Amino acid sequence: MASEPQFFPPTPEPAPLSPVPVEKPAHPRRRTGIVAIVLASAIIGGLVGSAATILLAPRLIKVTPSGTTVVAPLAPITNNLTEESAVISVAAQAGKAVVEIKTTITVPDIIQQEQHGIGSGFIVRSDGYIVTNNHVVENARQLQVILRDQAKKYDARVVGTSPEDDVAVLKIDAQDLPTLTWADSSALKVGQLAIAIGSPLGQQNSVTKGVISALHRSISVPDSSTGQVENILNAIQTDAQINPGNSGGPLLNSAGQVVGVNFAIEQAQAGPGLGFALEGNAARDIANQLIQTGHVNRPFLGVTYNQLDETAASANGLVVGAVVTAITAGSPADRAGIKVHDVITKVNDQAIDDQHPLPSDDEAINLAGQRVAANKADHRHLGLRVGPPQLGEFGIGQYVQRLGADLFLLLRI
Repeated sequence: MASEPQFFPPTPEPAPLSPVPVEKPAHPRRRTGIVAIVLASAIIGGLVGSAATILLAPRLIKVTPSGTTVVAPLAPITNNLTEESAVISVAAQAGKAVVEIKTTITVPDIIQQEQHGIGSGFIVRSDGYIVTNNHVVENARQLQVILRDQAKKYDARVVGTSPEDDVAVLKIDAQDLPTLTWADSSALKVGQLAIAIGSPLGQQNSVTKGVISALHRSISVPDSSTGQVENILNAIQTDAQINPGNSGGPLLNSAGQVVGVNFAIEQAQAGPGLGFALEGNAARDIANQLIQTGHVNRPFLGVTYNQLDETAASANGLVVGAVVTAITAGSPADRAGIKVHDVITKVNDQAIDDQHPLPSDDEAINLAGQRVAANKADHRHLGLRVGPPQLGEFGIGQYVQRLGADLFLLLRI
């Protein structure tokens, strides 16, 4: 037992301290305590984690329409992998139905010469119906179609064309071919995935991806062979790389469905330029008519008009829409009582504005508008005229030229 501490009067040298009792450290006991705490924490953490997983699992799992379950993506890297997987799947499956089209054109000259071209197309019926652009097959005396997974070349014939819409349908003698289906392009959203497949620069079944950059674009495309300008309304803009040879190929969504038909690029002095596709719903309807009848039935309004945006409408005390500037005598518009200076504000309950111009491809058109003189709303129903309209009949030229870009060169591909 240690003695009590002793105290002495201060001296020049400090007195030595008494020895302090030394206790043996209880290391084993302390380690046991720490281990116990760690084990307890691990058990509690495991229980909490399991409980959280059980509670959150219903939120992290989605059920597909087929009944299979998939885990929803939780991190950006998973989303990237999902997009990559979608592109790979579309390339593998949809690519089977994308074809290369080789054309031979005889050019009249002092000495007749032959020109060869390459475009793209896609199969829409298993018995050999193929959709492409009119400018791909225009004036061709020979057409050959090559499928991705077949070395055989098929001779093709033209079923029908619509130069105004730049759509054509071909037919090859084959059965049980892979096909593509059409999506509802009216449901497209800016920013969603867009995949282009075709034969750019002759490289068959090339795949590029991007997004839907814009909708309802109005563009004018010069035709070098005729010198005329082709006016396309409601085009889809995409940054998926498109080059000469992509013409007629499909623009696809992540499910491998057709949302548009690639047809033009707007090439700036520098950079990759912009790609454009014909709107899918319109191209589908035209292709179906060509398959069924060999020609396209179009509605005929018989009006020339100027588009009024909010600025122009406010400045003139009018409403947003299409102001009628001229009417063809005896036309459906004339018979329905449409007058010059009427402003057409709706078509089939769709408001007319910059994004939804006055259409020319609906089979039945109900017009709603405002009569400037009477300043009241009115409704008119117009019927259907069989046969193609004449150039400029709807006043589209002025509208497209007004909105067209002067600093870029717009080329059909």
